[in-house]
Amino acid sequence: MPVLVAEIIGIVVAIAGTVLAFIFLLPEKKRTSLNKFFQVIADIFNFKILFIEKILKALYIFVTLFCVVCGFFMLFSGERLSSFWGEGSFKSFALQGLILMIFGPIVVRVTYELLMLIILLVQNVISINKKIPEPVKEAAPQIPETKMLYCTHCGTRYDALKGGCPNGCQDQ
Repeated sequence: MPVLVAEIIGIVVAIAGTVLAFIFLLPEKKRTSLNKFFQVIADIFNFKILFIEKILKALYIFVTLFCVVCGFFMLFSGERLSSFWGEGSFKSFALQGLILMIFGPIVVRVTYELLMLIILLVQNVISINKKIPEPVKEAAPQIPETKMLYCTHCGTRYDALKGGCPNGCQDQ
């Protein structure tokens, strides 16, 4: 099957899947009629379940161990430098390895904590939003209709529905 045909089929299936998800999975009112598996899928698509925290934890552990292990092996490694006349010297990577073992995990931890602050902030905002009740929509208070006029005798503005001029003038 040519690549172009596979791409077109993939696009059509993706569009159909997106439309079906918007119709059957994403509406909140349809969530209760779904089975447990599709409820989890709906929560994933509605971002009620966040995976980034778990991914960052795994990356934190991986990068920290990488720094320590690489730094350890750098303590005992180096490269032999040779010159044109055959005399050589040895350049050790022990200092770089020690620096990587000490400061690498510290930099990784600070970076991880900054990212986690953002994620925890989002999670706390979501939980606060869940606790706040939806506002009850009240009918707007009815403002009585007014018909403002000006007295032809004295020029005072008055409400014609409440009577004539407040100064006692009689409009003629």
